[in-house]
Amino acid sequence: MFMFNRHIQVKPGQSAEAVPELIDLIARANSITGRQATVYTVVLGSVGRMWVADMFSTHGELMAMNAQLIGDADFMAAQRSFAERLDGPAGDFMARVTHVAGSLREPPGAVAVTTWQVDPRQWAASLAWSHQMADAQHAASGITQTIFNLSEPIPFTLGLCANAGSLDDIDAARSAPPDASILQLLESAPGAPTSGSMEGLVAIRVA
Repeated sequence: MFMFNRHIQVKPGQSAEAVPELIDLIARANSITGRQATVYTVVLGSVGRMWVADMFSTHGELMAMNAQLIGDADFMAAQRSFAERLDGPAGDFMARVTHVAGSLREPPGAVAVTTWQVDPRQWAASLAWSHQMADAQHAASGITQTIFNLSEPIPFTLGLCANAGSLDDIDAARSAPPDASILQLLESAPGAPTSGSMEGLVAIRVA
């Protein structure tokens, strides 16, 4: 299973206009493709970042969807118009989901995501450790956790995503004292992340 994200960065001062325009654009895309892509906007982290999310079984399934959209002239015109609000090109990510701790039945209302790059020599140990961390986070908070990995654009990148119903759920989890099992896992991490590679953010689903 792959988690597709198209990340965009909106020009400063244009978020208020960009959010409803992106929601409308993705509604158009869903009507063309029959899919149920969702839209997230960052509330803590890189201000002005938004992304479109969907799940795919294969890369070929994603390419087939893209072909449908490229074949719709009205959609492509709307996409070009929306692109004028962006501060640089969009970035597409196809993340392989390797572990789910909890139940992931529908797109979460809010997510807290941490990503980091690991030493390739520690890949297997780091992946196994991340699965343990997801299980511990789920046991401590009750929030479903997913582990994913990326080959592009930065190889050997891991991600831990807390899939919450709302920001209130994330607040409740973060206000509790750190669980002993999580602290022990942090102490036993296979190695430090690649310098400068660690990033965290919190985002909410707006469509």
